[in-house]
This record gives sequence, C-alpha cells and structure tokens, in this order.
Amino acid sequence: MMKYGRYLIPASLTLLFAALTVYTHFGYFFGILLLANLFANPLLGEFTNEEIHTELTYFQDNSAVRTIKIGSGLLFLAFLIWGIHYVNNTSLSTGTLIGFSLSVGLITGCFLVTLAHDLLHGRSTFEHGLANALFVAAGIPHFTNDHITGHHRLMGLPEDKTTAQYGDSFYTYFGKSFWSRIQHSYFSTYALPEKLRNRLNRENWLLALCLLMCYVAIGVWASHPIRSMAFFAIQGFMANVLYELINYIQHYGLKRHRLDGRYEAVTLQHSWNCYYKYSNYLLFLLPLHSVHHVSHHYLHRPGQNLMGPRMPFVYFVMVAMALVPPIWFRVMNPLVRRHQVRPEPVGVLLTVSLVTTFILP
Repeated sequence: MMKYGRYLIPASLTLLFAALTVYTHFGYFFGILLLANLFANPLLGEFTNEEIHTELTYFQDNSAVRTIKIGSGLLFLAFLIWGIHYVNNTSLSTGTLIGFSLSVGLITGCFLVTLAHDLLHGRSTFEHGLANALFVAAGIPHFTNDHITGHHRLMGLPEDKTTAQYGDSFYTYFGKSFWSRIQHSYFSTYALPEKLRNRLNRENWLLALCLLMCYVAIGVWASHPIRSMAFFAIQGFMANVLYELINYIQHYGLKRHRLDGRYEAVTLQHSWNCYYKYSNYLLFLLPLHSVHHVSHHYLHRPGQNLMGPRMPFVYFVMVAMALVPPIWFRVMNPLVRRHQVRPEPVGVLLTVSLVTTFILP
C-alpha cells in the first residue's frame, strides 16, 4: 500500500461496517475493530519525535493525503444518508434500531468528527465548508466557532468548563461542558469584540437551522419518518458523547499557571497524547494532541521536541477507562500530579489566532 494508504483506514472500516450490516450483522464490526486495535497498535509501534515531525509535515502538505481527507469526508456524508435509507427501508426491532444507531454514532464520533476537526484547520474555504457540513451531520453544528473561540483560547483555565478539571468524572464533566457549549454558542457568546460576537452568533444559529432542515428533509422524504429521525438523533447524540469523551481524556487535569498576573500560553504540556501509530491513523492524528495546540512555526523547528504528556494506554482503552471513574482516578490522578505543568520559556505560542480566514474577513 502506498504511504498515503494509511489514511484510507477510516473510510475502509466505514465501508466494512456497511457491508457487514447488509450481509451479516453490524455487531461483528466491533469484534474486528477490537482485534485490529489489539494487534495493529503493538505491531506498528509508536511515533518517535523525529517521526512526528515527518508525519505531521506529510499529513498537512501532501496533496494525495488532502484528496483522501476530502474524499473521506464526502464518503462519511454518504454513509449517513445510507444509514437513513437502511433504517427507513428495513424492518428493525426497537433494540436493533437503537443498537444500529449507537453503532453508527460511534463511527461518526470516531471518524467523521475527527476528520471534520482536521478539515476545520485546513487551508481552503472548501475544507472549512465540508467540515461544517460534517459537524451538522454529526449533530454538533456549533463545533467550529466553539472550538476556535472557546477551546483553543481557554483550555486549561479554571473558568473553562470544557476542560476537565482534576477530580471531575466524565459524567460531571459532560454535564458542565455540554451546557456550557450550548450557552456560549447560542445565547451568550464568549467574551469577544461585539462585531465578532454577533457574527459568530448568527453563524451558529444558521448552522443549527441547517441541522433542523436535515430533520425536516428526513420527515418529508422518509416513508417511516419517526424511526429515521430517531436514528439520526441517536447517532448524533452518540457522536457528541464520544467527542466529549475524547476531549475529556486529552486535557484531564492539566491546567495553565498564572504568571505575573497573566496565564501562561498553551504548551506541549497541556494535553495528553497517544503515540501509537495505528490509533493516530484511525483518528487523523488527533491523538498527537499537544502539537495541535502550539504554533505551526514551533512544530517545524528542526530538532524541536514535540513530545508531551503520554497516555498510559492506547486510545480505546483510555476511552473505556474514562467511563469508570474509580479506575480512571486511580490511574490518572497520580499522572496528573506528576505531569502538572510548570512555566516554560516565553516563545511557545498559542495554536490558533482568532484572525483566521473563516472568522474574520
């Protein structure tokens, strides 16, 4: 397989899920996914610091990879349309409908949302537009503006309810984070210049209207609108839960210190990372999370250390562990205390400025 073929894995697995659903049972997919994670992660190993430099450059700059990402995004949209069609035209028990919808939501949360997150930080208007379409399909229409104006500016600060604080279970965090995002996206936008606040608020409501129109279209088109809309809602809810799970494990307990009256800039020490290659290929390099939050100029300095705090287990184990708070606290709290950040030299920059082509003219 060509080097870029590694980034075809999410699309290939999505097609495999659809094929298993049609010809056998979608439940088999998760056995295959589990086995692939168990064997492929140790087989392929972890990224070294030098390999991170090389892989990030390739992932961001290679035209074939960019084509794969755009094609995968279109495939994921088609996959959701297929899911609606399948539910509408197949007699399913209530339990099977719920199971199928949750399963699709896992794929949406794992593959679609992580790809959309990458496209959101892409270079073209088309990539930004495709990212927004994917977020709407996943039931998170406010993701773009919340992520840029909220998460990237405020992560690690005490007042940020979308950063998991030390001692927060996932369930406590989810309640705080979910409602904080809704509040700031639609009712009281983050503390920003008034012109920008008004623009973001209009964009969020417009994207929410697009999501509503998806439900209207399903209701008009589907011969079984109730179960078709139920499928779309359940997969969207599952995608939201998985997105918040990922955010929880990536930032749990890591905070920014106040230095001389101001909070320090985001550094490599403010995110947890998984360096296993297979997990990164599945999730479009999102598990290499520390580097996502620092300046791109910083990333491409020759010999620059890009390693941040390391997750103790592979990604899917971390996600499962976060659902059981006593186990999570027993494993992670000592690591948080050990890795609790200390001020770094000036010069480490915040990743994303608000002056981006899709927010400010």
